[in-house]
Amino acid sequence: MSPAAIIKKAKSVGLDIIGICDHNSTLNAQLTYELGKQEGLYVLLGAEVTSKEDVHSLCFMPTIEKL
Repeated sequence: MSPAAIIKKAKSVGLDIIGICDHNSTLNAQLTYELGKQEGLYVLLGAEVTSKEDVHSLCFMPTIEKL
């Protein structure tokens, strides 16, 4: 799902905040954050990070600069 589609869907169901955690990637984080901000939606940024032991952890960051 594209960042624009995620924001549109979240707004259409009345959400005020969403969390985004792509698998081992933050490539769409800034765009999703900016689109959400334009629409009055708070986007909690993060990533699903895989360790060398194949453990998956959700890591959230408070600001785009920390990501």
